[in-house]
Amino acid sequence: MNFFLLLVSGICLGLMVSLNGRLAADYNLFEVSFLVHLIGAVMLLAAAKLFQKEKIQLMGAPRYVYCVGFMGVAVIVMTSLSTAYIGAALTMVLSITAQLVGSAVVDHFGWFRVPVNKFNWRRVPAFAVILTGLLLMIFS
Repeated sequence: MNFFLLLVSGICLGLMVSLNGRLAADYNLFEVSFLVHLIGAVMLLAAAKLFQKEKIQLMGAPRYVYCVGFMGVAVIVMTSLSTAYIGAALTMVLSITAQLVGSAVVDHFGWFRVPVNKFNWRRVPAFAVILTGLLLMIFS
């Protein structure tokens, strides 16, 4: 079930990047990010009201994790801008490649309390295939 949900999430992300790129044709990047986050916040508050019995608590996590909000804004702004110039597919391929590298570093060192999953040479072929795909997308 988790794999299915991740597939649905990936489809939504691909569609979102395309729609954000379309929004960027009508609004500036800060307006796009504001709209995306405002609509998301309204939907989350409505869902919480319907499905969650307890109050929402936003305190108690280490302070550094709250920088995730800045990262969310950066992702929306950068992908919206990129999609307008290089298209949705290349934006996604570049983003996914960077996500994979960043995630591998986080896993290797166990940052942010994720389970340590050391990089090993058996993963090199997978990275090479992804890099090859990226290069094919860039130069095609």
